[in-house]
Formats: sequence, structure tokens, C-alpha cells
Amino acid sequence: MAGPQFAETVYSALERGGVIAIIVAGFLSLLAVSYLLLTICTYAKKYSSTHLVIYFYCLLLADAMESFGAIMSLRWVARGGVEEGHFCGAQGGIKQAGSIAAAFWSFAISLHLFNLLFRRYETPKLMSWTVVAFGWSFVLTMVFLGPVAMETPERGRFFGISGAWCWITHQYHAQQIMMQYFFELLSMVLSFILYTVTLLRARGNLLKVDGRWKLRVLPAGESWKLEFGRDFTDSASLGLVRRMIWYPVAYAICILPIAAVRMCSIVGMEPPFGVTAAAAFIYNLAGFVDVVLFFAMHRAFPEAEALPKFVRRKTVDPSVMQYGITPFAFSAEPKSPPGPGVPGPFGPEPQPSVPEHGDGDEPRRRGSTGSLASINSQTPLRAV
Repeated sequence: MAGPQFAETVYSALERGGVIAIIVAGFLSLLAVSYLLLTICTYAKKYSSTHLVIYFYCLLLADAMESFGAIMSLRWVARGGVEEGHFCGAQGGIKQAGSIAAAFWSFAISLHLFNLLFRRYETPKLMSWTVVAFGWSFVLTMVFLGPVAMETPERGRFFGISGAWCWITHQYHAQQIMMQYFFELLSMVLSFILYTVTLLRARGNLLKVDGRWKLRVLPAGESWKLEFGRDFTDSASLGLVRRMIWYPVAYAICILPIAAVRMCSIVGMEPPFGVTAAAAFIYNLAGFVDVVLFFAMHRAFPEAEALPKFVRRKTVDPSVMQYGITPFAFSAEPKSPPGPGVPGPFGPEPQPSVPEHGDGDEPRRRGSTGSLASINSQTPLRAV
């Protein structure tokens, strides 16, 4: 059963300290995001042909909204507690909008890279701007849907006091889950799946042979065979995908603690405020984490002039992917060289000179044939 709704709460010393820590996390994320927003034009050349920078701008704006929502609690620290009103409702709406937007744009980035590197489909610029318009329209719709269509006089305000700050009130437990945490968890799971299959495709583990998908898991000693399933685009983007897969991992680390705390609260197992504050502190570091991952991704992204065209893969012979390429083979038993004076393929074969015996010296051998016998038609060529 939903609890009573308060018009004002007063902070204890522990609550005041916890909220200050959350504000510090919000400031740290906002400063990092602001720096990247002001300097991202320096890196935009690398991503211009992929339209990736458009979605990353949107993700940074979502992170900034989340951070600003946390920083708004400065008002509550100054007053010594939370108070109902328009400012409280604005904080709740901004926090929900930032959370939903971050989930949407995290998924949009993973889907965009999946289209580029897995499907080899380059999104037209008009389509990218359509996704941007749809994404922000969806976020605004979800934010206004609660107070406009779901708020009732019996349950009170949709956005109001929720613990030590303002958010969706406890009278709307189902909406807390379905209108925020559901989207965050869905984005995390789907993004991880898309990055994983893209990484497997770029490495050469996941291949389409004779119209069917096959997953190849090879021992460490045979991992060189995966190279025959790659093309230039795979090789150029492999480092990028290896770093990008950390986005859903980092996102999960940021959102799962606060989601677990809220779920416990909903089922009646109210956790200590210190646990809630620690989870909220981690959650509000999401913007800072996104900026750090961006710079790691920036180093792995190919230079603009060397960026491969995102074209469809050429057909690769399955036998080549399984055994490698053998352009020629050696005989197991080497033939004896022609005798002196017998014509060879390039004229008469000269008689090899043999040093005279003396001082204990042995005749010098022309070469060992033992290594040739170990080479056969199944031996792959390896780069030296």
C-alpha cells in the first residue's frame, strides 16, 4: 500500500551529508560533459561519416540533464529539507527525462554501430535526424504523460518528494518501474547483446556460411584462423568494438545499485539511507563515466582518412576459414640434386665445392632437409 505523501521533510545530519555527496557527483559529471561538449568538434572529423557524433551529442545532453537534476538538490541542502512545489516538480521531471534519454541514446548508439559493423548498413543523414527527433519526442512524451494522464487527486502529485529529493512519488510505484527503470534495464540488456554479436562478427567468431549463421569457438593456439573470416572493415574496427562493449557494462554498474535500492523500497524492505546515498552517488557519475569511455573510444577509432567503407562482406570459402590458405606445398622427401654437368632448370648444375680435409674440419653441409619433411599441404602460412 502506498504511504502518505508529505508536503515537507527535514534532513538529518546523515541525509544532509549524503545529498551533498550526490551533488558533488552531479557537478563532476556536469563538468566532464560540459568540457566534452565544448571540445567535441575537435573529434567530430573522425565520426562525421558515421553520424555517430549526432547520437553522442544527445547522450551527453541526457547526462547533463541527469547531473543538473542532482545539482538542484543544493536548494534542499540550503533549506535543510525538501519542500513540495514547482521547483520540486521540475526536479522530478528533469531527473526522469535525463534517465530515459540516457537509456534511449545509449541504445541508439549501440544499434547504430550494429548497423554499421554487423549489417554494413550506413544510415542516411536524414534518417539520423529523424531518430533524433523521435528520441527527444519520446522522452518529452514520457515525462508529461505522468502528471497529465496518470496523476489523480487520491494519490496526489506525480512528481514530488521521493526520499531525500524529488522524483516520481511513492504513490506511483508502478510508474517508477515502468516509466524509468524498465527503459534503463531494457537499454542495458539490448545494448550488451548488440555489442556482443558485433564483436563476435568483427573477430571472425560469428560467420554466415551458406546462408546460415555459425559460431566458431577456437582454442587459443588456433585463434589465427579467425583472421580469414575478417575483412578490412572488421580489422579496422575491432579495437573500437572491444572498447564500446564497455558502455553497457559501465551503464549497468551505474544503474543497477539504485535500481536494486528502489526495488527493495517498493516491496517494503527500506534500505538504510547510507546505502541509498551510495547508490545514487554512483548513478550520478554516469556522465563522467561516459566521457572517460569516449576518450578511450576516440583512441581506438580509425582516422577519418583511413576509415573503411561500410560495404558488404565478400564471400569467403568455408574451407579457407577452417584450414587457412595453402598456395603451394613442399614434398615430404626432397629430390636429389642433378649430378655435375647434368642440365638443371637454369642451365648446367655446377659441382658443389667441398673444402679439403684438414685441421679437423668437416665438409660443410648445403642445408638440412629435416624441416622440409614436417611441412605439408595443411600447414598454413604465418606472417614472419
